[in-house]
Amino acid sequence: MNHPFRRPPVVDISAISQVGYVGPAGTWTHQAALDIFGDSVKLVPLEADLFAAYETGEVDALCVPVTTSLVGTTPYVDGLLALRSLFVVAEYPKILSYSLIAPIEATFESITTVMGHPVALEEVTDWLDENMPHVSREARAGTIHHVASLNSPAVASIGSGLGAKLYNLQELRTGIEEGLHNVTRWWVLGREIPACTGYDRTTLHLRTREQEFGSFMRDLAQSGIEILNIYERPTFQGLDDHHYLIDVSGHASDEKMLSFLNGRRRLRILGSYPRCY
Repeated sequence: MNHPFRRPPVVDISAISQVGYVGPAGTWTHQAALDIFGDSVKLVPLEADLFAAYETGEVDALCVPVTTSLVGTTPYVDGLLALRSLFVVAEYPKILSYSLIAPIEATFESITTVMGHPVALEEVTDWLDENMPHVSREARAGTIHHVASLNSPAVASIGSGLGAKLYNLQELRTGIEEGLHNVTRWWVLGREIPACTGYDRTTLHLRTREQEFGSFMRDLAQSGIEILNIYERPTFQGLDDHHYLIDVSGHASDEKMLSFLNGRRRLRILGSYPRCY
């Protein structure tokens, strides 16, 4: 299959020694961090303390899944928006190929429960409906680690081949959800916005009420800045109060961007970084 995206982003690691990622080890975010950083830095699996580790400086950078082509924004976006400051320094889109992973003694017929991250389970719903309609499904994080600790032939996980190798498990089925329709995009959070490359994306964050959003978008369209995507997240403060993540083409240092951003205090730049698509 031809990959429609550029190669993994090149991130300046001169000031990076530790990178946190959504753990435990063996998750797709672990694989994404390996794709981006290889063995050039220490990769640290994080769970409940994910964003605190970044905000306090425990890790120099963070790798987080933010959107998928099948379910939109991930739950981690809310944690990102709650950070007082952040710098998105890279994006990394990757086509995912999920596997059904179980202990060595398990067979396809012995499986009665399939565990998966809530997003992963949504992405393989059609396959499970067709191939395992009578198997119960349990949404939780860190499923491969949990399946390994249970070591039961009745329990399997949806995950990556990396997780199977790390925990000495088997892949009972591979490629159960693969294709251009199944893509996850990660962000790398760092400490400084990268320099302009000429092919960049800037992500803006705006919190506003519905009646004010239209006028903002008209101003943005009239500025000549190309709008690439818009994602909405609730503020949990009211039905007409929203967080908007707006991807636009260009770098925050561009003259057109600077002119538009000037004086807009409620508009936050989450990052400017090289585009991968």
